[in-house]
Amino acid sequence: MDSTVSSPSASNPRFEWFLLHAGFILIGIITNILAPSLPIFSRQWSLTDAQAGFFFTSQYLTSMFGVIATSWMLRRYSFSKVLGLAFLFLTLGMAFLGISPWTLTATCVALNGFGYGLANPTTNLRGTQLPSKNVAAAVNLLNFSWGVGAVACPFLVAALAPRYGVRGLAICVAVLAFALCVLHFRQPSSGPSTANSAKRSLADWLTYLQQRPAIPLLLLFFLYVGTEVSIGGWVAALEKRLPGGNTSSLAVAPSVFYGFLLIGRGMAPILLKRLSTFAISLTGLLLAASGASLVALSTVHATLFVGSAIAGFGCAPQYPIFVTWLAQIFREDSTWLGALFFGAGGLGGAVLPWLVGISASQSHSLRAAFLLPLTASLLMALLSLRARPHPPALTPL
Repeated sequence: MDSTVSSPSASNPRFEWFLLHAGFILIGIITNILAPSLPIFSRQWSLTDAQAGFFFTSQYLTSMFGVIATSWMLRRYSFSKVLGLAFLFLTLGMAFLGISPWTLTATCVALNGFGYGLANPTTNLRGTQLPSKNVAAAVNLLNFSWGVGAVACPFLVAALAPRYGVRGLAICVAVLAFALCVLHFRQPSSGPSTANSAKRSLADWLTYLQQRPAIPLLLLFFLYVGTEVSIGGWVAALEKRLPGGNTSSLAVAPSVFYGFLLIGRGMAPILLKRLSTFAISLTGLLLAASGASLVALSTVHATLFVGSAIAGFGCAPQYPIFVTWLAQIFREDSTWLGALFFGAGGLGGAVLPWLVGISASQSHSLRAAFLLPLTASLLMALLSLRARPHPPALTPL
């Protein structure tokens, strides 16, 4: 996968790369606005940790359905049209975010999740098909843009929420999402080859899942997204509860987590020239586990920030590498098989952060609940031993 990969397209590849990166920056803001906004929502509506955790479930459960819809839509419509529809859902979700009661805002979060479910696999898969000298590096840089939005999000909330509220910020983001929606719909059609437009039976899916790396890779998608959302989504709430925490001040921990995630993704293309994707992934997962353990043990802000930084740096290369493994193992079939793997990621994002909230409510300790992402990180390190592709790429049995 280190050679140039391309697909026939009537569009300008450079402008399409620009749209993908700009879209991922905005998606990074939208998908992570919950972390710095959650303390505000909890105070506004007097939510328990279990209720607050439901916001994550609402977002990532619907993202799973968005991914499933993507599999069907990419067989019929171009990448640009699917992305245009994705940003339409993101526009609707952000336009009404923050409206009472909290269940209505949870519904808006669900719309965001569905749009994210459409956009995430479509953007990543398109990134593996556009011209690039190194696919893994290109996908890492694409997800680097997502990290830019994720890092900027807490600062945007801190800057705009006190004066305009979360509603004001959400409306501004909705306007930008609508602009991207229009640009994608105006793009010339470009999509998968007609070979991937055929209907697939259950037997086809099961045949591919019988390949040795398939199930471990599926679990990696599930556990990784759940782990990243659990740490990035809950560290702000934990920061507010430590001694000296102030519910009205800026939550720094999410920016530290996503900042080091951003740094890691920026360094990944350089490291990929010298190290294998497996070596980078395994090292990162062990770092993520170490960072999660520090977060779980933190009683002061310094320990929390260090743990968040280590966890973010360890998480950085995982998702792009897993996407690359998916493309390496299944090649052209990754376009339609990707729905299953990206859907598993959405399900993980729905389940694990909610379990963290439930565990925190029952144990009355949010720090203890971080043992869940710690365990998931260690389990992923074991699964990566079986999920990594071995050249030559496997073919269906």
